[in-house]
Amino acid sequence: MILLVRLLPLLVGLFEVAAFWEQSRASSSYPWIVLVGWAAVPLAALIIGWKRVSWQEVVNKMAPTFVTLACLGFGLLLVEGTWQFWLLASLAGLIAFISLELLFLLAYDPAAYPVQGLSRVNVGYVPIAVWYAASTSSGLLMFLHIDIIWHIALMSVLGAILFRTTGHPDATREQDRLWTFLGVLVGFEVGALGVFLPLGMQAQGLIAAVMFAAALRARRYLYQPVPGKRLAYAEVASAVVVFLLALVTSKWI
Repeated sequence: MILLVRLLPLLVGLFEVAAFWEQSRASSSYPWIVLVGWAAVPLAALIIGWKRVSWQEVVNKMAPTFVTLACLGFGLLLVEGTWQFWLLASLAGLIAFISLELLFLLAYDPAAYPVQGLSRVNVGYVPIAVWYAASTSSGLLMFLHIDIIWHIALMSVLGAILFRTTGHPDATREQDRLWTFLGVLVGFEVGALGVFLPLGMQAQGLIAAVMFAAALRARRYLYQPVPGKRLAYAEVASAVVVFLLALVTSKWI
């Protein structure tokens, strides 16, 4: 049994790749195939954490992974080209494997578990999730003319979930509630900007990812040890440059 549990991260990662790729070939059955692939991750997480990690902690630590995989599945709607499908499928499999592998170490080999391992990778998933969610949703706005309220609502809900589930380990419940509220505000602003800014899908996703990542990174400066001023200036400058480049080099529609 322990051997099967040990292999779960790899097996589920490969299953995720297969599910995404098969879904790309059977578009008429969307989203059922990719949904089965997605469901395998929380099921595997609960099996790995059984009697070793509380289900509340499993959900809290793995929630960004679940959300990111859902956003990747959402991205299948407008992905084109064989290499893009393979990239999306490979990314989904890699994310599932990394998160489940870290969860296994936390449950079975705490000495080998990296300090705040899942917390760190969860923050890294945020730009990926936001890019696919924002670009796909903005694409639906352009091609299917869905109601703008759905795009704004999606980004607001995504902001609330990501800000809440990627909170700093030392944050209090009151701080988590505050950041959840701020996540809604950031998501609302990103959604509104996506509605009124006449840019293509990829540019919309990039700008949304930069705004989310910048807001989450700013939160890090509220907790010890605080990063140095030089790093702060470099990060602010980088975010501004990327944001401006996205506006200047993207094709306006």
